[in-house]
Amino acid sequence: MGHNITKIMRHVFNSITLAVIVYDNKADSYIINSYAKHLLAIDNNSNTITKAALSNITLLDSKTNTFIAISQLFLADHSSSILLKHHHQTTLLNVTRTVFCDDLIMLTLEHSNIGSSEEYNFDKIISEISAELIDIQNDNIDQQIDFALKAIGTVCKADRSYLFEFNANNQTLTNTHEWVNTGITSYKNRLQNVPKSELPYFFDVMNLTHVFQVNDITQLPAEAQSEKTEFEIQNIKSVLCIGLRFDNELVGFIGCDCVKQQRQWSDIDLIRIKLVGEIINNALKNIKYKQKLHDAQQQLINANTKLNQLANTDGLTNIANRRYFDKVLKSELKRCARQKKPISLIMCDIDFFKHYNDFYGHQKGDDVLKTVANALKNLCKREGDLAARYGGEEFALILPLVDAERCSEFAHLVQQKIASLDIAHEYSPIASSLTLSFGCYSCIPNSTTQAEEMINNADKALYQAKNANRNQINVYTT
Repeated sequence: MGHNITKIMRHVFNSITLAVIVYDNKADSYIINSYAKHLLAIDNNSNTITKAALSNITLLDSKTNTFIAISQLFLADHSSSILLKHHHQTTLLNVTRTVFCDDLIMLTLEHSNIGSSEEYNFDKIISEISAELIDIQNDNIDQQIDFALKAIGTVCKADRSYLFEFNANNQTLTNTHEWVNTGITSYKNRLQNVPKSELPYFFDVMNLTHVFQVNDITQLPAEAQSEKTEFEIQNIKSVLCIGLRFDNELVGFIGCDCVKQQRQWSDIDLIRIKLVGEIINNALKNIKYKQKLHDAQQQLINANTKLNQLANTDGLTNIANRRYFDKVLKSELKRCARQKKPISLIMCDIDFFKHYNDFYGHQKGDDVLKTVANALKNLCKREGDLAARYGGEEFALILPLVDAERCSEFAHLVQQKIASLDIAHEYSPIASSLTLSFGCYSCIPNSTTQAEEMINNADKALYQAKNANRNQINVYTT
């Protein structure tokens, strides 16, 4: 290593009864004593460990309230106070950094004396919590609430602090967040979907006063037997809870309890937990309002989308209507003109549709229109292709980037598809099944080409096909 590391580590380990970690920059490894192993819950027989062995340890900067890696603690400009989270426990640690030389840096980690620590001054912590939760986002709300619960639990000298929220049915509630002190059992997993009916006295008091304060649970009245039994299961001796309200309705509560010994909750405790509760409640309200706003915006988007679909869709056949056809044709004309590419239009008409309606009935006629429309829509596979109901039994097909030859091929494809449907039309004078007549027009448009010109030319071709005994494909020629 270039240093007498064995001598240094022996001196460190023998003289300091604290958690100690030394980073060897040259070897990019860490040397750790037994106190640090115990504190960080590292199961390793060797004093030398790699960075990977420290990767699962969760640390939180108590000033910035951001997650950090142990390697960052060796930087000179880093905070001297961190929160260590392990097995539902959160511990505030003071970090002392000592530089032996360029390649060896030592950290000592010791439990912070929170009561006298200026870095954990409650007013400062509240200010930080409030600033973080003013414009809270969904992606870090849990982290900020955990930090707030740690603050109130510590300053109130509690063993646990927690947040409960009502579920959607408002009849059950869930322990969503919890901080527990060192050596204290967590009950968060057990307290999920708890029926409100199991704690009747608690909610009677909470609904009436929004505060549930008990210095000694053995002094609870007889009607609080359910609550007393639950508190005894959790070894709770004292409890203090504040209700959280949304739109004048109780939506949850935050609370602290003491397990190791009873606590005479003071007015300062009550003020502080109310303050933290209000901060958390406002953060949750903001998120709910944002969610409601997002939902309302999404509903508006969906409604507008549906309205556009209704405005652009033929009510009977569920394909594009005349209005949308006109809009798309103008748009595609301009696009093809800019690109100097061809565009084609096919107008097609169901042959002798009036005969079909008269003899089969209007319901059958409507069914045929739907069937033909669906066939046309399924054949328009490319982006930009559009099948529309032009009016009555007449349909139109817009085919961008398609020249006259391919347009004629497409019309034949449609003709074959309709023939394959084999829709009986015994009252047609030209065939025993339903047929269509087609008029096709193709061009390479320029800036002066008008949609009306294309429609008129395709319509002329269709008229000629119908005059030629129908069931014909006719291409417009000048």
